[in-house]
Amino acid sequence: MPSISTHVLNSENGTHVAGLTVTLTYIEPDGGRKKIFSNKTDTGGRLVQNFDFILTSNEIFEIEFKLSDIHNKKKGIYCNDIIFRVSLSSENDKFHIPIIVSQHGASTWWSGE
Repeated sequence: MPSISTHVLNSENGTHVAGLTVTLTYIEPDGGRKKIFSNKTDTGGRLVQNFDFILTSNEIFEIEFKLSDIHNKKKGIYCNDIIFRVSLSSENDKFHIPIIVSQHGASTWWSGE
């Protein structure tokens, strides 16, 4: 069973980001979209989500971090969401994408098995 995990930190004050919505969407070969899950980070800023999905090849997904859950919209440039398009190819894939956010930026990296 594939798994997506994250740990979200606030770089402005060094705290964990609780209550941030993380959504995984499958991008179908014809361009259609199917939501796989949508859940919020816990009080420690973490989310671990296993999901049932039969992976037949390099399936394409989008992982969305809904920053508007935690930031108030300001004038000028504003980032509502951060979306990563990823490929998963094994039902045993474990994909981890931590992210450090602030009002004015974000930093991330990823790892997987």
